[in-house]
Amino acid sequence: MAVFGSKINSGLTDEELISKYRFSHDNSYLGELFLRYLPIVFGVALGVLKNQKEAEDLTMTVFHKIASDLKRVEVRDFSLWLYQLTKNLCNMEVKKKNAGTNDSKNILIDELASRDENNLFINAGEDKETKIDANNLRLAINTLNENQKVCIDLFYMQNKSYQEVAEATGFSLNQVKTNIQNGKRLLKTYIENRGL
Repeated sequence: MAVFGSKINSGLTDEELISKYRFSHDNSYLGELFLRYLPIVFGVALGVLKNQKEAEDLTMTVFHKIASDLKRVEVRDFSLWLYQLTKNLCNMEVKKKNAGTNDSKNILIDELASRDENNLFINAGEDKETKIDANNLRLAINTLNENQKVCIDLFYMQNKSYQEVAEATGFSLNQVKTNIQNGKRLLKTYIENRGL
């Protein structure tokens, strides 16, 4: 069965396939990349999710995501980028599955706090971290403008560096930092005003 009308074994490198895909949007180039990395992506997903059906679904999610991401993101080392993308999506899936349990109510805020050098989401006056639950955090993030939302998501939720966020969004480094700082400030205000 041909995937995306794939040109199997064209002899092109990953970089050449990506370049041709970005230029032409011809899914056959993406199909060859798909087939080339299918065992690795599925193996990583199965190792993390421990469920064949979920691993199959996540594998398809990964390749749908790369279809859109490769049109706008410059990728220097495709295999490393794909591996990290797969791990991130797997971890998000695990966290989503656990989101209903008491132990993981604060998943999103934990991720923000783990990369928050200024302890924005930690109340320094208390011994324990003050956390809001994931639903309230989602509501807070949805109050941000689109640029802030995108930068906050890429930086905190997907663990991208400032430079990677800039490459993914097309913003300058200063714009990325401004969007993240303003987004954090607005989130803090939202959280404090509601006593969360």
